[in-house]
Amino acid sequence: MTRTSVPWRLAPFVLLLLAAPVVAAPAPYVGGQYRYWSFTRGSDLRDLLVYWVPGPAHVQLEYWDFLEGEDQFRPEVGLHLHDARRSVYTLQWRHERRQERFWLGTDQVLSRHVVGRAEVGPIVGRDSTSWVVSAGLDYYWGSYHFAQATVIRDPRDGGLWVVPLRVRLASESNDWAQFTLAPASRRTLGWAVDVKQRWLKLGVERNSRFDFTRADNTIWSVALEMPLRREP
Repeated sequence: MTRTSVPWRLAPFVLLLLAAPVVAAPAPYVGGQYRYWSFTRGSDLRDLLVYWVPGPAHVQLEYWDFLEGEDQFRPEVGLHLHDARRSVYTLQWRHERRQERFWLGTDQVLSRHVVGRAEVGPIVGRDSTSWVVSAGLDYYWGSYHFAQATVIRDPRDGGLWVVPLRVRLASESNDWAQFTLAPASRRTLGWAVDVKQRWLKLGVERNSRFDFTRADNTIWSVALEMPLRREP
């Protein structure tokens, strides 16, 4: 599959996205994050990013600063349209060093407590395209609590199945603690713990055999996030 064939294959998804009835998106916000990636093998990574969410879209600028090796600038743009049922339709793009990544997905409100998700994500390289697919369910209760299960199929390097399981416990002010466990094929396991208190977010994440390598990594993160206006 060639790189130039991908936009035409995405056309039906784009038309479906644009045909979705649009209602008001959540309140806009802006944020910045610093993450330090510590690898068991190879160079560590300092990850700096800023993002702006003005409404039904987001813009993110990210810079990977390797202690050794070639750095990366990774701009990202996404469009997120909401319909009258509060379901979401997403089209997203990110530039990476040797490839372009796209995401086309939807979060569909199935009932008062359940949301179903599906996504296809082509990774467009110089000579070929790989298609990552995922599907999952979210169960919401209380004000902001939810439990989430996702199944991801990544075809690269012989293929990998990952099943992230996530629980978030939140307060009425939407401060929260989130716990993630991500078992995968090839006997690997990842986990993460994240917390948010007002405008501050902190997290730690552990990955086994990160991105089809033999290196494990631990990611420490701190972020500041501020709303640009209050919810009505």
